[in-house]
Amino acid sequence: MGQAVEFASWVEVDLDAIAGNVAAVRGLLEHGVRLLAVVKADGYGHGLLPVARVAVDQGAEMLGVTHPGDGVALRQAGIAIPVLVFRPLLPGEEDAAVKHGLTLSVGSLPQAERLSAAAGRIGRTAVAHLKIETGMGRTGFTPEALRAALDKLLILPGLQLEGIYTHFAAASGDPDFTRRQYRIFNDMVEELRERGVQIPLRHVCNSAATLLYPEWRLEMVRVGNLLYGQLPAGIKEHTLPDGLRLKDPWSFWTRVVHLQPVRRGDTVGYGRTQRIARDTVLAVLPIGYSDGFGLDVAARPADWVDLLKLLVKTAGSFFGLPLGIHHVTVDTGTAPVLGRIGMELTCVDVGKLPAVSVGTPVRLSGRRTAIKASIPRVYVEEKADQTKIHCRNVLDNGEIR
Repeated sequence: MGQAVEFASWVEVDLDAIAGNVAAVRGLLEHGVRLLAVVKADGYGHGLLPVARVAVDQGAEMLGVTHPGDGVALRQAGIAIPVLVFRPLLPGEEDAAVKHGLTLSVGSLPQAERLSAAAGRIGRTAVAHLKIETGMGRTGFTPEALRAALDKLLILPGLQLEGIYTHFAAASGDPDFTRRQYRIFNDMVEELRERGVQIPLRHVCNSAATLLYPEWRLEMVRVGNLLYGQLPAGIKEHTLPDGLRLKDPWSFWTRVVHLQPVRRGDTVGYGRTQRIARDTVLAVLPIGYSDGFGLDVAARPADWVDLLKLLVKTAGSFFGLPLGIHHVTVDTGTAPVLGRIGMELTCVDVGKLPAVSVGTPVRLSGRRTAIKASIPRVYVEEKADQTKIHCRNVLDNGEIR
């Protein structure tokens, strides 16, 4: 869309696209397999509450968040379905989590003991899922630690062990390691059963594993990327199951605030890092790295191929080649960023593009979860054959107006 909004910069979210993605994933699952819709990180940058409501409407049986505060926000917004909190709680966070009926991940005996104590204080059962560490290297009981803690864990009052899960580290990139993780997890589940511990809800599959290992969907899958029209790393569109058609619901927009003629040999931006190669026109955009534009995760190269890609991209940027430069999109074509991306202003070369003027909408790329929360989110959906637009920004406390 990118036309009917009065903001200087905004993120546009198509709620119908998200609804279609949730329904498509829901339709992929076998009867009896539950869908946990992952809405962490402000719904992957799309908005926690709007996305959660759409997911619930489309049949998600559970929601997943990293932080308990997000779970409390969902409850306060009237969302009643189970909400699983992925991270361990800090001491002192247990009472609010139990009070609001959140489902908590437990990966150590002290965590379980604090939850049990909170359940006693609040007068409400604490529902927990055991997290098993099988190779992600972050949180959870190792099999050895769970064996050592099990007798004490099972007699804690007020603690209901509803689920058990693990987290794959490289579901789409390392099948041998993924199978090893599943084997460790499954062996632990079988060992618990032999000891008479039946935990009804098992889940191991993230988005990638849901696609690649349908036999491991068990009682529930945890899906994030696919709901937002994004394919997990390593998954190609032509490999998707028949009938799974996803739509990208997210776009990032700004407007031209100024047009600046420049001559060959001029420099632009901080540090004078870009010398203009020809007479042209720069469009100044009211967006910068403080808004999340141009930011990306600086990951350590995994191997020599990754390192080579990084070096080629860096060299391309240094020599002004398209490979290493950010580009933006307008109706009449693409425009490269010239100079450094500033804190709140960015320049792009529009000298070869016709019909660019002050106010022209410009579509940006960006890491969705890095875009600043104060950038307004504009939600578009079809209701009764009419397009409705709702807006949310930092002043709205997450509510759609």
